[in-house]
Amino acid sequence: MKRPLAVLALLFFSLAAPALAADDEEDPEFLKHFFAPELVLRHASAIGLERTQRTEIMKDIARVTGSTTEHQLSMLEHFGAIEEQSAAEAVDEKALLASIHEVLTAEMRVKEAHMGLLIRIRNLLTPEQREMLRKIRDGNG
Repeated sequence: MKRPLAVLALLFFSLAAPALAADDEEDPEFLKHFFAPELVLRHASAIGLERTQRTEIMKDIARVTGSTTEHQLSMLEHFGAIEEQSAAEAVDEKALLASIHEVLTAEMRVKEAHMGLLIRIRNLLTPEQREMLRKIRDGNG
């Protein structure tokens, strides 16, 4: 990756990622009410995850993975356009902002898909399963 593109990518992700950041930053408070698919599946037997629940989660993960891949590829394509537009002697502000908008829109769709997955997983779990997962996640279980 060329340096300007890397800097631009870093800028995008530092500005646009806070809503669902899972990196070194602290997660938004509302995310404590949801459970990552990996956590649920890793502790499936401990929480008594039913076969039907597991099947539904696996199907949903596959759906989300498929739909987000398209958006991620779109982001890569637009990053290429942004790189070309940024390298021009005179930058066409309108065209560059349109490309940036496309990247941010695709990123938002990826985040919405991931959040939808978390919501559907939460709704599949019983209150008892959610409580067990909270304890496991928080180190109390």
